[in-house]
This record gives sequence, C-alpha cells and structure tokens, in this order.
Amino acid sequence: MKFIQINLTMLLIVLTLGTFAQKNKTYQLTSPDGKNIVKVETGDKLQWSVMNNSTEVIAPSSISMQLQTGEVLGNNTKITSSKTEKVNTSFNAIDYIKEIIPDVYNQLTLNCKGDYGIIFRAYNDGVAYRFFTKKKGQITIVNEEANFNFDKDYKCYIPFVRDFRGKEPYIQSFEALYTERNVSQFSKDTLGFLPVMIDLGNQKKAVITEADLEDYPGMFLKINDKTDKSFIGVYAPYPLIEEQGGYKMLNTMVSKRANYIATVNGSRSFPWRIVIISDNDTALLNNDMVQKLGSPSRIADPSWIKPGKVAWDWWNDWNISHVDFKAGINTETYKYYIDFASANKLEYIILDEGWSNDLDLMEVSPKINLQEIVNYGKQKNVGIILWAGWYAVASKMDSVFEKYG
Repeated sequence: MKFIQINLTMLLIVLTLGTFAQKNKTYQLTSPDGKNIVKVETGDKLQWSVMNNSTEVIAPSSISMQLQTGEVLGNNTKITSSKTEKVNTSFNAIDYIKEIIPDVYNQLTLNCKGDYGIIFRAYNDGVAYRFFTKKKGQITIVNEEANFNFDKDYKCYIPFVRDFRGKEPYIQSFEALYTERNVSQFSKDTLGFLPVMIDLGNQKKAVITEADLEDYPGMFLKINDKTDKSFIGVYAPYPLIEEQGGYKMLNTMVSKRANYIATVNGSRSFPWRIVIISDNDTALLNNDMVQKLGSPSRIADPSWIKPGKVAWDWWNDWNISHVDFKAGINTETYKYYIDFASANKLEYIILDEGWSNDLDLMEVSPKINLQEIVNYGKQKNVGIILWAGWYAVASKMDSVFEKYG
C-alpha cells in the first residue's frame, strides 16, 4: 500500500511539473547579426524583453489584449505551437530615396490556446511584436497592454500632448516640440505621442513607435507611476458621437466615447509595436523598420503620387517685403511664391488657410483667382496644394475633389 501511495505521489508531482513547464516557457529570438535578442516568457503574464549586446534595451515587460468577453490574450498563456523562421527578402519602395529595401529578419510565431497568437521579429536594427487573432465574427478590444520597462532612468525625448482641440487629450495637432528629460520626469498630467526616443548612452538610441495601424487607434504613452522607469501604452476609446468644433469649428470633435478601443474582424493582425535600436544617429536616420512592417501598398498605379518640397505661406505669415504689391492672401502673393519655388527648384506651393471659406471649400476668396494661379504654376512647373480643414472636406468630399482634384 505504501508503495502505491509513493508512486501516486510521484505521478502527481510529475504531472504538476509538466503542467507548470507547459505554462511557463521561455523562448528566445536573435537578429541575423546576433546583436539583438528578444526573450519571451509565458505564464500568468506574457512578458518580453530585449537585449542589444550587453545593453538591456527593454526590461521584462507585460503585453496583453483585453476582449469585451473578459478574455485577456496574454494572461495564463498556453502555447499550442511555435515556429521560428529566417526571412531574407526585399521590396520596391515608392517615391523614396531607396529604390529597393532589404527586408531581413528572424521571426518567432507563438500560437496560443484560444485562437490567437503573437509574432516577434528581430532585425539587425530593431525588434517588434504584434498580436493576431483567428476568431469568428467580430471581436471588441477593451484595451491593449503595452509596457516598455527600463532598467535605468534614461534620458528620453518626448513630444507631449499640448495643443488640446477639446476637453480630452486624444484630439490634438500632433505638432509638439520634443522635450528632453529623464523617464522619471515624464509629465504625469499629460500623454506623450509617438515616436519617443530613449538615449541608452554611448550614442546608442532606442525609438518606440508603431506600424500597420488599420481600424485601430494610435498609441500614446504615459508614465508608470509604480516604477517611474516605465512607459504604458494608452489608446483613445472608440468615438460614439461626433460633432463640429475645435479650432474655428474646423474639426470633428468626439463628444461621447465607448468603453472599448476598437471593434474589428475576429481574424486579423494588430499593429506592430516597434523598438528601433541604433548605435549612432546616422543609422537611426537610415532606419526603414516602419516601412518594412507596414502592409504592402494596395495602390495599383502609384505614378500619380509626386512628392516634393514646398514654399509655404503659413511659415512666413504671408510676410513678403520689398514688393510692388500688397502682400497677403491674394493672387499676386501666390504668384510670387511660385516664382520663388521655380527659382529654387521646389515642386509645390501651398495655399494655406484663407484661400477659401474655411467651412465651405466651394467658396473661393474674391481676392484669389485660383485658375490664374494654377495656370501660372504650370508655366513655371510648380504644382499647387490647397490646405483644408477635415470637417469642410468631409461635408462636401465628392464635390470638392471633383472640382479641385
């Protein structure tokens, strides 16, 4: 009898350890050059961390997605299968300084019980992860947990939300200057928006950003009050009621939001969460991870897209001097800008606010002869860009683009 009891006890221990081992697994993914290492730990909380050589870029950080059903993707994770693969490919860029962009990385895909999974990628110049789901019908995302923990109180460069267009921080101009301060000094009464750069020392930088957003809110960051060395992702709740408002009534403002951030197709991939890593600022400027992680272009013929530099009246406040006409929002001023653009090989000029009725783009200012400006621009090989507020565009989109497109 004692022998049977001992064997049963041993069996229970083995089964328990087996269950624990299945639940708490560690995976490791290395970049092609071996410098960037992503470590993934499963268990009660799914965590990832990132090393670049001997530098801990991201300390263990929890990630998850909370569904309206109460299910939390990333909690109590049970891995049903995993796959590691090496990818060496490239793609043609559109209107970019590089014609061909190499796309070389190693990838780890974790399929989890509950019809979801997580993909991790390690490039030589950064790392990224994204959730994906394989559920039927529609699903509602209540929140996404994205933590970026650091082992030190690093100096960072953050654009804070400053220009509120309403009573909430989600609708703003995204035009803030970058503030230089330590992570612990992150302003607790506001949000930061992406990208955010962290100075890891010895010229090494890390940049937090995202890619491939579709039917999903962009990510803001706030400080984690519990550690003061961590950023937490924040997302605008889904808008339920919108109304005209903001600067000169040109914006569509949200007056009521839902208690969730998105309702989406149950079988899809979610945005990439990216940490770009560079040893110097030159490499940082040459980084293409956002483009590499974006979905391929769906524009069959992109030849109509012609990027270029502009002469922009708003930067100068229409302040032209030493001319024989009265400067302002008028035909003579814009023809002067066209002359300047042509002489300096600039492809465009912009007609900013004031060329039309701000709330009705079909009403052109009587001081503007738009056709004369367009014709003059063609003579000088300079294109014309018309500025407009979103509310005015949306209210008469078809007629506006038919007339000015």
